[in-house]
Amino acid sequence: MSKKTETGSINDYARQFLKLENKTLPIKLHNALNTIFTKERDNSTEATKKFRRQVVTEVKTTHGNHYEILAGKSNAIYNALCLIAIVGVGPTKKIFQYRYLEPKTGRISSLLQQTQEQALIFFCLGIDTQNMAEIANCLESNNFDLFTERLPSPFGYYQNDKFNLAPMLVFYEAKIPWQHYASRYQAAESRYAAKDMNGAILQLEALEQEALLPLPVVTSLKETIIAKQADAEEAASYLQSLLNYK
Repeated sequence: MSKKTETGSINDYARQFLKLENKTLPIKLHNALNTIFTKERDNSTEATKKFRRQVVTEVKTTHGNHYEILAGKSNAIYNALCLIAIVGVGPTKKIFQYRYLEPKTGRISSLLQQTQEQALIFFCLGIDTQNMAEIANCLESNNFDLFTERLPSPFGYYQNDKFNLAPMLVFYEAKIPWQHYASRYQAAESRYAAKDMNGAILQLEALEQEALLPLPVVTSLKETIIAKQADAEEAASYLQSLLNYK
């Protein structure tokens, strides 16, 4: 008896979760998902075989073999994308193995450590630390099913979308100078700390124009400074009105 499967392929669901609509899935993400769920060379260990059998099944036809997602397991593709964005392909694969084979161990949290480049990317994109904590809690919880439920997105909630993974696409679209962006931001932040509001605004606006993509951390600081300037101007205007009244 054949297993019930979803109608879409791994790539179809990945494109859906990334809101790509009719666009092609970036080849690096295609390869990453294959490495985790289907790559034959990586199917030699029993640990890999077991967790893969929870997500996909190989369908053999006269035209060749292909993999289909088991019914109800499409969220495993979402979770793989989410984890790839956080820690990369290798640790993501290990997390799936541990969650299936050793769900009660504490080994998963050690896999959530980020590389220096990932930390810079997260900083520039304004990754929500609370969301990261929620992800860690889910992975350590015996009540969370990595194969059927969804992890929260690490990218914050866009338009109340708790599962927005679209920002991760910038990792694959161009080579981004994250270190340079972080340094420029920190220079503006230093101006802000020194009460040089106008200087900070100028540096942030220059960075916005230079950056190859929107940087939420830059937008957030700029909005904070503008709001404080408006409050200060309002307070000064009110004080002046009191002086004029007297």
